[in-house]
Amino acid sequence: MGRHHWRKIFSILFVLSIQCSVFSVTAADDINLKKVAEAEKRSEAITEAQGGLIMARDGETPLTALIAIGQAIEENDWQAAAEFVDLRYLPKGINPEDGPELLRKLVILWNKQNIIDLSQISDQPTGHLNDKLPSYRDLLGVLETNTGPVPVYMQHVPDGKGGKIWKISNATVAKIPELWDEYGYSPQIEALANFLPEFSAFHMENWQLLILSLSILFGWIGTGLISLAAISIAKHFEPKIAGLSRFCGRSLRWFLYLSLLQYAALALGLSVRARVWFDNSTLLYLANTILILGLVELYSAYKSKQLHDQDKSYSVALLRPMVAILKIVIVVVIALMWFESSGYNMATILTGLGVGSLAIALAAQKPLENVFGALTLYAARPIKPGDFCRFGATLGVVEEIGLRSTRIRKLDRTVVHIPNSVFSSQELENFSVIDRRRYKHDLRISLDTTKEQLQMLLMELRKLLLSHPRVLEVAQRARFLAIERDAFVVNVNAYIDTGDINEYFGIAEDLNFHLLNIMKELDIHIAPIGQNVVLNNAVPADLEVQQRAEQTIRQLIDEEALPFPNYSEDTRDKFKDSVAYPPIGSVTKPKDVLKSPEELEVENEIEAKS
Repeated sequence: MGRHHWRKIFSILFVLSIQCSVFSVTAADDINLKKVAEAEKRSEAITEAQGGLIMARDGETPLTALIAIGQAIEENDWQAAAEFVDLRYLPKGINPEDGPELLRKLVILWNKQNIIDLSQISDQPTGHLNDKLPSYRDLLGVLETNTGPVPVYMQHVPDGKGGKIWKISNATVAKIPELWDEYGYSPQIEALANFLPEFSAFHMENWQLLILSLSILFGWIGTGLISLAAISIAKHFEPKIAGLSRFCGRSLRWFLYLSLLQYAALALGLSVRARVWFDNSTLLYLANTILILGLVELYSAYKSKQLHDQDKSYSVALLRPMVAILKIVIVVVIALMWFESSGYNMATILTGLGVGSLAIALAAQKPLENVFGALTLYAARPIKPGDFCRFGATLGVVEEIGLRSTRIRKLDRTVVHIPNSVFSSQELENFSVIDRRRYKHDLRISLDTTKEQLQMLLMELRKLLLSHPRVLEVAQRARFLAIERDAFVVNVNAYIDTGDINEYFGIAEDLNFHLLNIMKELDIHIAPIGQNVVLNNAVPADLEVQQRAEQTIRQLIDEEALPFPNYSEDTRDKFKDSVAYPPIGSVTKPKDVLKSPEELEVENEIEAKS
């Protein structure tokens, strides 16, 4: 292809870029997607029915004349199609030999505003007799112009063989040049159409397909450049508005791109069959859907960051399914609006959706149970992401509560997905909401221990529990619980003022060390488990320790100060917080120890007063 040809193409495209903006895009108000689809379906049925019958002679009725014109046009035989155009008695300046070209222009003008519904065309030789027109004339439709409607007639005229035939009226043909000058294609468009190979698709001509393809390509590039500029600006606001760059790079770009294609397509002077997809703003509905969903995502990202900063992770987990549901509602509403603009009856659609929803609900019973289970978890809030819990035999940390299932990471780092319908309906144990930890031991004391030693042990244990700063007063006890055949059972029970398991282990460890010291000082031993026969030299008991225990108990009895069943209130107050914790010499200082909610509340009150 020579260089001058490319120069010619680019010059034509440059002119087209200017002229496309001034093309008339007048559309018939009463034509929509539904009517076009129904008319095409009826016309196809009539054409097939006529093809299966012994047909009347072409042109004997208005219907057969139009079918013959349509078949000739499909075969690109405009000369044959022009046989059904009345070229007699035309005004000066209109050459009858230009019949094929005149018909081609009429078809273009007609297709830009109308469609032919063959079910409305008479199949009688006499045509329609009740249309208030002369018996030799039938009305096909009208072309809307700035000066008023121009009727398009079929006319019963002599066929030159002694009979009559239905043709497009010469009165209509006489107005084609004038209509074409006002609403037809420019010479540049015609030159481009003639230059390109003959092809068509989607009811669009070759030049329309070319320009639309170029609009798709360069529109994507152009909106990409705009999107990059928007992203560079959005990055300055990203710390405050999370997700803004992503919104500009995706949602905003697609919105601009589809909107550009919508207006570009309407500027091409498309036929009704092609333009009906754009007249009802299909691309604009899609563009607005993407934009609205992008705005929802943007708000979701902004709100998620805000909730994370406020340490409200549970609300973030609740936000995700709510956003998903909102998106579904938006898509359904916009889809219904598009169907209504396309001519479909909204009541019929909603009725169909009602029946369909019932069928879907029955078919998707389990998924819906999971969704309602998720809503139950969000409303009741028995758990939240980050909680350590037990569900049946599953023990682990909750990572995410989705619409279908809850994800738990077990202690061995494997992941379990539990359906929400099951998760919300069975027993669940949440360890993360524990406000205090229980310290409990059943000490099995050797039967060699004397009564006085046991009494001293109980006294020291109670003193320990009262003295330790991290042991709560609730349910404190150290009791001689039972005498069994192999041991004395002493029960120690208390609550530690922490819910954190790691901190609890540290405090329990400290209590255990104190307990061992007490038992060592009192020469008390743990009874061996089971029954064993031990043959060895007898080890005499430490008589000094036993005598000291007896003297201490006797002295307390004489002074009426024996602390059984409990210490007096004054003594309890003296013991309170007298044990050093963390222990002396520990690397952990008091300021490093996690404080209970009660301690924090008291400290806050003191700071507020000061």
